[in-house]
Amino acid sequence: MADTVNVLKYLRSKTQLDLDSLDLEAARSGGPDGPWTDATSNPAESYFQLQKEENKEIVVQAIHIAQDLHERYPGVTLAELRVEIATVLLANRVLPYITGSVHVMVNPCHAFSTTEVIQTCLRYHEIFHHIDAHFNPSRLVIKVSATFEGLKACHALRAKGIQTLATTVFTMEQAILAGEAGCVSISPFVHELKAAFDDTYKDQDPLLDLCVQAQEYYVQHGISTRVKACSCMSVDEILQLAGVAAHTIPPEDLERLAGMNEAVDSLEKKSFFRSDASVAEQQQQARSYVDDEAGYHVHFAASDGGRGQSRLFQAIAIFADFQHKVEMVIRGQ
Repeated sequence: MADTVNVLKYLRSKTQLDLDSLDLEAARSGGPDGPWTDATSNPAESYFQLQKEENKEIVVQAIHIAQDLHERYPGVTLAELRVEIATVLLANRVLPYITGSVHVMVNPCHAFSTTEVIQTCLRYHEIFHHIDAHFNPSRLVIKVSATFEGLKACHALRAKGIQTLATTVFTMEQAILAGEAGCVSISPFVHELKAAFDDTYKDQDPLLDLCVQAQEYYVQHGISTRVKACSCMSVDEILQLAGVAAHTIPPEDLERLAGMNEAVDSLEKKSFFRSDASVAEQQQQARSYVDDEAGYHVHFAASDGGRGQSRLFQAIAIFADFQHKVEMVIRGQ
């Protein structure tokens, strides 16, 4: 009889597992083998968290703090500042229950402004220190939409010691530029973001192989940026990515994995990162875009017949919509 293992325990032996939520109870509970490493968020997560009855006090607190801080940031709307502060309060609350970093996202409405991204990242650090004078800045990673402008900002922020993650990555061009920009991680989206919020929409072309290609590229060319997969739509897809550097997974999927047992051989065969997988064997030529904006835009626009670009624009639009929604939630209080 083949040896069986707990699926979550097996996955954790292959990949850093992160909590795709700022939910306090999910962070506090951790997994059966201990706390999760990182906890990640975005405007949708902030929106869902701040609607909860148990988080009403955080909304009230954010409103009061924003009133005190707004004069420091005259170029920022009060609504936007309130959302940033509320997100920081949610993130700071889960820090004691994880071993790694919290991830907060730059307002997606600034995705095409290098200046706005830089200012937002600096402001996030200031807000964290305002809320907690003993906050360790090495435990903060700021998620930036992987536009050329956003990644240019990441490159500038690296010199200031600010850690960034390139999110909404759908192509190798984005992955390559993020590595050059010095992002600590990238988050390839396995599925179009629309699939996560529209039950009637099915994305038939998951980008599982992008996670493998990006990780192999970084290894082959000595780039320290790590791949942090996200947006899988099934347990099978999660298991196919066993071996990716990190994977941010929603609490309900982590719980599902914790309740499963499967034969080791079966689990090993599923992974796209196994040594005999065709994707993992490809040698990739080094490319550079950091000083070639025109070349980047041409190659990115053509990637996957233009689908990479359309997926990015769709994701930014969806996240921007949630940004407006969460601003309305706080304004309503």
